[in-house]
Amino acid sequence: MSSQFRYDGRIQSTQGVALAGASIAVLTQPANTTAQPGSPLATIFAAATSNAATVTAASWLAGVISFTLNAVPADVVPGSFISVTGINPGGYNSIWQVVSVVGLVVQVTTPFTLVAIANPGAYVSGGTVATSALPNPFFSDTLGNFFFYAAAGILTVQLYDTLGRMPSQLVLADQNVVAGGGSGSVTSVALSMPSEFSVAGSPITVAGTLAVTKAVQNPNLVFAGPTSGGAVAPTFRALVTADMPAGTGTVTSVAATLAVPASLLSSAVGGSPITTNGTIALTISLVNQTANLIFAGPAAGGPAPPTFRSIVAADLPQVVTVLSSANILNLLTIPITLVPAPGVGFTIVPLYIHIIFFGGAAAYTDAGGAVQLVIGSAIFALASNAIFLVTTTPNKAIQRVAGFPATDTAGNPPTDDNAPLQINKITNNFAAGNGTAKITVQYLVLPTT
Repeated sequence: MSSQFRYDGRIQSTQGVALAGASIAVLTQPANTTAQPGSPLATIFAAATSNAATVTAASWLAGVISFTLNAVPADVVPGSFISVTGINPGGYNSIWQVVSVVGLVVQVTTPFTLVAIANPGAYVSGGTVATSALPNPFFSDTLGNFFFYAAAGILTVQLYDTLGRMPSQLVLADQNVVAGGGSGSVTSVALSMPSEFSVAGSPITVAGTLAVTKAVQNPNLVFAGPTSGGAVAPTFRALVTADMPAGTGTVTSVAATLAVPASLLSSAVGGSPITTNGTIALTISLVNQTANLIFAGPAAGGPAPPTFRSIVAADLPQVVTVLSSANILNLLTIPITLVPAPGVGFTIVPLYIHIIFFGGAAAYTDAGGAVQLVIGSAIFALASNAIFLVTTTPNKAIQRVAGFPATDTAGNPPTDDNAPLQINKITNNFAAGNGTAKITVQYLVLPTT
């Protein structure tokens, strides 16, 4: 997006009360405003610049779409809008409002209305994201204000209210979103500046640039008001005694104090005060702490100063993975990675695995073969596949797996060194059926040496 210009406006009732949630439609000209919204609708934006990202995966769950991006631009935050194009199937392509951002996963819903999204089907391929998108029409804020960015041109702005607070729509035709404009008979423009500045390019008689730079000055001069008397314009001059703050003179003693957080650090000051010459020595050291405590923010609630405390479950790293129907039907042939490989010399230690299955329109059937969790040659098989055999929507089932009671095959390094945590099926894929699953893993990464 380039050469975008901003347009600002405000909607009020005849009594001057701000109208929050009123509709604003931006139309190209000639515009037809007999309907609400009118036509043709212009392409508008929420910011002057746009960032881009690539979609690597997409999924739908309970009316919410989750996009996995190759990188999340800084302006993709809850409440912002993104424009998604190029995905197969096309139901994923639209302008969406961001609900949450967790790592590379961006969850979205329909703009403003928050209406549940219909299932667009299993993600196949493709997808690009443009940030700073804006739906057209859009709504005024709680103070009745609104703004948008658009390409240079003349537009029509249509204001109306679906709540009936405006007796009739307001149509603002011929709205110029380009800064500047106008006409006249000026043939020369000049610029004059105080003597401490130099001006180049003046006067301009056709086209050109007025350039202002700082004029050269002699050494040891300061930009200041007069040395005495009343106020006058500042000039460059030498300092005088009256310019110095009260008490300026010979220093006879310099002392230092040092305050540090007592729960974390201890401090000492040596060599203070200095009355002739010397060195002030500041010493900062860590305070002893009880074993097995960490320096961290609060265990729950809002932000608070960090303290030394015991670790809680919420401190542990966790990852959430959504399995589509296609993933579940191919668990034998295509294992799904829940936690990526941690790097050479490290292994994944699952602490808790939480599986939620959401029934689809038809139940899966199972020809045997356990669903299993795998790290290298360390394998933990579910005692039963029953969680994946929930009949139909809206039924769901939850399975909890505490720990990972499995031993790998001996070796140097062991097979679970730098191995991902995956879920697969030992034999026989599930047959037919549909439904999705969300798997949450809390884990540690520990060295294998």
